[in-house]
Amino acid sequence: MNTDILLPIFYLAIFTFVVQMVQSVVRGRAVSENKHTPEEMFGIPLPQNSSDLIKRLDRNHTNLFEYTVLFYAACISIFAAGKVDGHFVLLANAYVVLRVIHSIYHILSNSNFGIRALVWLGSNIVMLWMWLRLVMMF
Repeated sequence: MNTDILLPIFYLAIFTFVVQMVQSVVRGRAVSENKHTPEEMFGIPLPQNSSDLIKRLDRNHTNLFEYTVLFYAACISIFAAGKVDGHFVLLANAYVVLRVIHSIYHILSNSNFGIRALVWLGSNIVMLWMWLRLVMMF
C-alpha cells in the first residue's frame, strides 16, 4: 500500500510542534523578563497586555488545530481507501506548504490581512479539492 500520503501529515504535525515550542519559549521569556507571571503566561486566557507576538503565536497555534483536522482526516481516508496517487500526494504537500507560509506570515508579520487570508483560502481550496476528488472516486 502506498504510504506517501502519510508524509505530509508528519510534516504538518512536526511544524505544529515547532510552533508550540516557539510559543513556549516566547512565553517563558516574558516570564523571565518579569513582564508576566507564569500563571498569566501559561494559563487561559492570555492577559490582554500580552505582546502582539505572543498573541499571534497563540492564535496561530490554535489555527493549526482547526481546519487541519479535516486535512488529517482526508489524508487518512485517502490512505484507508487505497486511493493514494501522485495527484493526492501533490495536493497534500501543497496544503502543507500553504499552511506553513500562512503560519510564518501570521506569526512574523501579519501586516496585511488580505495576503494571509488569500494563503489561508488557497490551502482550504486545496483541501476541498482533495475531499471532492476522493468522493468522486467512489
